[in-house]
Amino acid sequence: MAEFAHPTFAGAAPDLHRSGQLRFVAMALVLVGAVTVAAALAAILAPGIRHLLLREDGIVEMGTVMFLAAAVLGAGASTLLRGPRIPVMLAGLIGLAELLDETSFGTRLFGFQPLPLYGGGQLDGFHDLLILAYRLLRDVSHGLAWLLVALLLVLSVGLMLLALRHIGRGMAGTTTWLSGHVLLFLHVGFIGLAQAIDIAASSRALAAVEEVLELNAAMLLAFYVVQVGWMETTRRRVGDIR
Repeated sequence: MAEFAHPTFAGAAPDLHRSGQLRFVAMALVLVGAVTVAAALAAILAPGIRHLLLREDGIVEMGTVMFLAAAVLGAGASTLLRGPRIPVMLAGLIGLAELLDETSFGTRLFGFQPLPLYGGGQLDGFHDLLILAYRLLRDVSHGLAWLLVALLLVLSVGLMLLALRHIGRGMAGTTTWLSGHVLLFLHVGFIGLAQAIDIAASSRALAAVEEVLELNAAMLLAFYVVQVGWMETTRRRVGDIR
């Protein structure tokens, strides 16, 4: 009887989880939207700072590195303090891979020369493997190369639509186990779109879009790590009350 008398066990806990998830998703999306609009306005209204925003090691790329580092450190701290959990560890590993990619595996920090990339450039990031696949397929058939780009776009947009669908269901009061991971799905979707642009486009405008997409993805990943940690803390508090 006490279980039903206490508001935590009378349905408040699921509502708390749902409202907490939606709060983190809303904050992440608002920040992503604000940063995207700010970057676009800065590039349009103040063309003199475009170079500072989008150059190598520029403001946007450094922002991406900072959010990825925050996600990795947050995932590591959560694992040490609360024990290993698959979502947190997965987010940390994804963030680490992307952090290494964004910093070119430390080539500029440590001064070593990366391997040359087939078709030009250097093999100094995981995304270069997609570029390599695209170039090899292009040598065989342009159709196969564009099929790779199309698959990336379809998978990326599909993940983002799936995430938006679950966000909508959460707002309507219906949640599933996927509802707590929509930020991770959105992160992968943004990264997929950025990589599709990277391997198949060469215009400066699209390169700028790619950089902003990567920054957005990094912010979403950092929010996801915080969200999962919050959910685990809430779950443990409910368990302690019981």
